Amino acid sequence: MNRILIKLFCGAILLAMPIGVYAKKKSANDSTYCPLYTALELNVGGAAWIEKPLSYFTFDGPSFSVGVEMMRASKDSKWVQQHQLRYAYNRGKMAISGNGGSNVHMGNYTFGMMTHSTVCPDLRLYYGYDIDVMGGLVTNAHGGNNPMTIKSDISVGFTGMAVYDFNLGKLPVTARYQMALPVLSAFSQLDQGYMTIGLFDGYRVGSWESRFNMRNRLHFDLHFDTWALRLGYNNDILTYYATPNHFQYVSHQFVVGFAGDLMRWSISKENKNIKPALYTY
Repeated sequence: MNRILIKLFCGAILLAMPIGVYAKKKSANDSTYCPLYTALELNVGGAAWIEKPLSYFTFDGPSFSVGVEMMRASKDSKWVQQHQLRYAYNRGKMAISGNGGSNVHMGNYTFGMMTHSTVCPDLRLYYGYDIDVMGGLVTNAHGGNNPMTIKSDISVGFTGMAVYDFNLGKLPVTARYQMALPVLSAFSQLDQGYMTIGLFDGYRVGSWESRFNMRNRLHFDLHFDTWALRLGYNNDILTYYATPNHFQYVSHQFVVGFAGDLMRWSISKENKNIKPALYTY
């Protein structure tokens, strides 16, 4: 009799194991959802740039760019991935005379990996590294001896971000400041513009003392239900010092866009453990 009871008990355990595993996978407490935070931006402002020794004049003019940002939190850690894709166009004239003309086209992709710490319930600090890939060209609208110069680089550096949640009356607002500062870079910088001869003549490796880049982002996301209106300011600094052909570019742009957690409408806090990358509302 005892043997029969033991066999029945063991059989019940074996039958219950797959049911228990299935139930654990479907448990509400074990279901973690990491929505994809996405922002679409339109940036309008101004920029100035200078290129030596082929031109000793500063150009300045209107600046226009479009960008996409995506962030997602890791399920099992405090790390957050960030992807930024941006294209910028600038058209300017010589600041000293108003004559001539130069155009700048630039595109860049940035991948960042950041961990974060909570300072207080409404303030979080993100910090980590990022990898930035940039390509672009500068063209002279009137031709001349330097009708086009190509720029490109890949860099690895630090990025940091402060995120603060507050209410403007009854309207939830998320304020964010992010700074990115490359440390090591490999870039193309021709000694004499497009006239350089040789496959490797225009490639350099630099750090802070020979090449300085910096990105500054100050954004305010005003939340309306599951989406947010983004207003803010973007600043980009791009500089090469490594060769006689010195190039420096600085832009200031106002930002308007839309942001939110994609597919947030399809989930509910009652049956999901939501782990957002940025928002805590």
